[in-house]
Amino acid sequence: MASAMPLPLMLLCLLVTLTHGSRLVLLRSTDDSGASPSSDACPSTASGHGNGNKLPLVHRLSPCSPLGGRGARKHGKASLDEILHRDGVRLRYLSGIQAAAAAAPAPAPAPSAMPASGLSVPATQNVISSLPGVFDYTVLAGYGTPAQQLPMYFDVSGMSNLRCKPCILGSSGAAPCDRAFDPSLSSSFSALPCGSPDCRQTTCSSGSLCTFTFQNSTFVFGNGTVVTDTLTISPSAKFEDFSAGCMQLDNMYFSDGPGVGNIDLSRSRHSLATRVLLSSPPGTAAFSICLPADTDTHGFLNIAPALWEYSGLAGVKYAPLVTNERGPNFYYVDLVAIAINGKDLPLPPAMFRGNGTMIDTQSAFTYLNPPIYAALRDEFRRAMAKYQPAPAFSDLDTCYNFTGLQQIELPDITLRFGNGETMDLDDRQFMYFFREHLDEDFPFGCLAFAASPDNDFPWNLLGSQLQRTKEIVYDVRGGMVAFVPSRCGLR
Repeated sequence: MASAMPLPLMLLCLLVTLTHGSRLVLLRSTDDSGASPSSDACPSTASGHGNGNKLPLVHRLSPCSPLGGRGARKHGKASLDEILHRDGVRLRYLSGIQAAAAAAPAPAPAPSAMPASGLSVPATQNVISSLPGVFDYTVLAGYGTPAQQLPMYFDVSGMSNLRCKPCILGSSGAAPCDRAFDPSLSSSFSALPCGSPDCRQTTCSSGSLCTFTFQNSTFVFGNGTVVTDTLTISPSAKFEDFSAGCMQLDNMYFSDGPGVGNIDLSRSRHSLATRVLLSSPPGTAAFSICLPADTDTHGFLNIAPALWEYSGLAGVKYAPLVTNERGPNFYYVDLVAIAINGKDLPLPPAMFRGNGTMIDTQSAFTYLNPPIYAALRDEFRRAMAKYQPAPAFSDLDTCYNFTGLQQIELPDITLRFGNGETMDLDDRQFMYFFREHLDEDFPFGCLAFAASPDNDFPWNLLGSQLQRTKEIVYDVRGGMVAFVPSRCGLR
């Protein structure tokens, strides 16, 4: 066991040694001076693109963010309470989508956008009319001609959106249009008329523009118009007539700070992912995402990566994509089992497969149907019986107090997919370590899984923490998602 060391105001650093049937985690620390990262820690983030179509990606609280980490906490870290609150907002949004889809009449099957290649996408986009939850990661992309460089979130909500001028000054009290897209400066800007094939609104009138209202159940936040303009990812990747919701609203919608809008990466017909596939040759993935390990580093969003880049790489795992009719724009994988220390939980594959398992970059933790989570929790607790339990922290109800320990032994957790592929998780993917008070030497640790809040949200969901050590490649045409050992540096 490592010798004792002084730990005033230290951050957790985890070193992992694999042992038979479990993993040994050495808890030690490094100096935490609170200094901002060096310029080398934020390469190319100001330019909007790194290498080719690879956009630097940063957390909303990062010192590398386009607005200098506006709203960042001490050390640019969000509290556990804040993370759980934001997860709750996100899950309520996803529950609402499912409830609306369940109540709506079943749509007629949509024709394939590319029948020859086997690519099939939903026939419509979703005009955003309610709060889409929360956003955590931004990239810089250009919109308009000449391109206006804008910090953008990304999502799979079904439609891209922008805060546009003229804005309104709402109850948030923010300065109007401190950062927004200006249509008057773009020579390629066009607003869609009501009644056009791409205007799915039923409330607009003939001869008017394709407009929509942005609201929740009790409050109207602003109005929007469906528009098209040129989206610029890099000098070599431009998408003309890229549609978005141009919204006149205050800062409430993108109140997290740096984001001016969101780029849609969903499976809808006008998303960036679909546009990439419609214009790219076979052997091209729609996109890949590599989330940063923490708020002080960066990852990337890679548009149209070539699949050959990943062939022959060690440790790549593939999971089949499946479609969920209650959320056809989202990405789901065919998860069929979870194992602890090599033993599958005693659950039938059908319990996992009912609605697929969503991959979501906006939720921090991983959420499972209550019966699945209960089985995982019980087996995990048995494997951790020698450690002191800690009180639950909201939805994280399997927690431990590691005070005085310099190393711990964690069980192995493995995901199994419908094609027989398995993926072992490391401790950074399934444990969340933190300190309850800054003067505590050693952190608490919680299993970074929780039960879905209720039966109205029956999907399983793989959150961002589980993704942070992998590059996730979305091969939509091939019907696969690849989990690639982390290559997050821009090259």
